[in-house]
Amino acid sequence: MRCIVVGLGERGKHWVRVCQEMGIVTLVAGVDPVPERRKEAKERFGLKDEQLFGSLEEAIEKVEADFVLDVTPPSARERIAEIALSHKLPVLAEKAMGENWEMAKRIAAMAKSSGLTYMVAQNYRFGALPRTTRRLLDEGFLGAINTVVVGFHRPWGMGAHYVEIPYALLIEMAVHHFDTLRYVLNRDAIRVWAHTWNAPWGWHKGDVGHTVVFEFQDGIIVTHHALGCSVGKADHWQGEWRIDGEKGSLTWENGKLVYGRSLPPEQSTVRELPLDPLPLVDTKAVLAEFVSAVKENREPECSAQDNLKTLAMVFGAIESAKRKQWVELAELFEQ
Repeated sequence: MRCIVVGLGERGKHWVRVCQEMGIVTLVAGVDPVPERRKEAKERFGLKDEQLFGSLEEAIEKVEADFVLDVTPPSARERIAEIALSHKLPVLAEKAMGENWEMAKRIAAMAKSSGLTYMVAQNYRFGALPRTTRRLLDEGFLGAINTVVVGFHRPWGMGAHYVEIPYALLIEMAVHHFDTLRYVLNRDAIRVWAHTWNAPWGWHKGDVGHTVVFEFQDGIIVTHHALGCSVGKADHWQGEWRIDGEKGSLTWENGKLVYGRSLPPEQSTVRELPLDPLPLVDTKAVLAEFVSAVKENREPECSAQDNLKTLAMVFGAIESAKRKQWVELAELFEQ
């Protein structure tokens, strides 16, 4: 399938490499309004002048393509969707699907009415760690589960729009963990409570510290605590997880999966579990899922409609932080 990549910043360059490394797609054009980025793409990736454009409209006019890969900031997401879908081009978009809840709902509605594939690149769920954990929970490895805690502390978001927008960590980073929680638990969140703040040494204009509590289906309580300007020991990008069940716990420890049990004493153990081998992970698995969904004319994982449930967690948490009270996520869908 022939691809136009829109946005040639750091993340865009990553996607250009992925497209060039995978035989299932052919990169036919790169789009960025900044001339220096187009020049760098030409030098680093061998793109020709006739493959580089300042706007998506110009690229669509000049080259034949089968889909658009949107790697622009969330504020541009709606406009890119409008252009691509109006030209009958499916879209694979980076998260978040819009800079606010209203935009995300408009994009999802646009995608639904178009009948075209629109997938959000929630790549974290496509790793071996969440995939293996989901399988074990589905098989009843821990029995009934009730309590989940996820921690994330890193010197995150050092530049670009990350330092400018409000609630950047929730919108641009925690969204990965929230989506992965939905995948791993195979359940959706029902309500949320959140408190946000900034550490005095931080470099973001918006809050990047938070404690967020979700109640999921079946009464599962999830706590997500984070500090995006931490200068201490850095957590794994997937976060440090603990899932407690009636038969013990599963923890994610620096990318490793560990099973632990303390009661009864004769079953006491702490041991690392092997991760399931996967043919593709991360963004390569995302791209493969997108291409397969388009060819098979089916809804992909992380479709626009499904991703609204993840974004409801993000924007519900923001609303809770503003109101200083619990928020029912169903409220967001009724607005």
